[in-house]
Amino acid sequence: MLAIDFGARSIKAVKLSRTGNGYRLDNFGLVLTPPDSILHGEIKDADAVSQALAKMLRKKGIHDKNGIIAITGQKVIVREITTPLMNEKELAEGIQWEAPKYVPYDLKESLLDATKIEELEEKEGTKMMKVLLVAAPKELVSQQIGVLKNMRIQPRVVDIVSNAQMRAFENYLTPVSLNEEDGNQMDVILSMGASTTEITLIEGDRLKFTRTILKGGDDITRTIENKFKIAFNEAEILKRNIGLVLPEVEEVTEKTQEKNPTEASEEESIPHQKEIADLIKTGVYDIFNEIRKSLNYYKTQYQKVTYQRIILSGGMAGMPNIGQALKQQFGITVVMANPLKGIMVSESDVNMEHLDKYKRVLSTAIGLAKRER
Repeated sequence: MLAIDFGARSIKAVKLSRTGNGYRLDNFGLVLTPPDSILHGEIKDADAVSQALAKMLRKKGIHDKNGIIAITGQKVIVREITTPLMNEKELAEGIQWEAPKYVPYDLKESLLDATKIEELEEKEGTKMMKVLLVAAPKELVSQQIGVLKNMRIQPRVVDIVSNAQMRAFENYLTPVSLNEEDGNQMDVILSMGASTTEITLIEGDRLKFTRTILKGGDDITRTIENKFKIAFNEAEILKRNIGLVLPEVEEVTEKTQEKNPTEASEEESIPHQKEIADLIKTGVYDIFNEIRKSLNYYKTQYQKVTYQRIILSGGMAGMPNIGQALKQQFGITVVMANPLKGIMVSESDVNMEHLDKYKRVLSTAIGLAKRER
């Protein structure tokens, strides 16, 4: 089945097929998202998005009658809740009564889903169960479905980005510890994109918490654009070329410049380089502060929470030094994970150089395509 990921920076498409012991990448493609047509998970210009997607699918020779998509954004509610033990039919009805406690918008205009995670028994013997509740406005889903129907693609599954990220990086997740003294050992999947940063907390293979931060790489680019009155694309190139400069890197650069005046003049060839580097650093650390709030919030809700590793993905994962900066700020091991791990790729079928360049931004689409139908 074809998986499509609608991002603010680019629209990605991936086709995987099942093999005897895993998956094979059949085809993939991506195209730059038309300006201002997708923001924070919402499609603002369905016609422009449809045209861009159709052109990319034709160019890549990607054909499928069915598709799978994922929704994201602050309007998507994902909560692990505890309810009395119910069967599947009772849960479908009962969740309508539970949902208003957690969903801040009109349920009549929303889509709800609930899945039983595990059964448990309270001290007094009452049988309960943990349930994963997912809610989203119908409009958020219908936007993407409308684009697929323009392509004559039947939407078969609507998932959430956090689930897709879990499947994409399943080979990197820490197994659940059977020793209760170890507490809750969590992995953090951090997808740093153009308009949003997705935080997904996972214990073993279970989604525990997710949050969408409405800040990403484009916010930094716009700051540079506005500060120096230059075009957005020019600001984006400057951001990528300069990258995130860490304190120790700055010290090394200064020492090198003292020894080699030629290299110093080359470093200064970019106008306002230090000012731009400072803007990039401020923007990145603003995102880090929001991540810290989420990790601290979850930790205060539960006892003995330990964050094992940060699995980093998304377009901003390619920024120089960002993994090192994350490790310094949070004291957690950072893994630059490869969503293609364990997936068979034929060099005769795909452009390997192109694939290696963009693999980090394909993680959501790969995770969607891995979903069992």
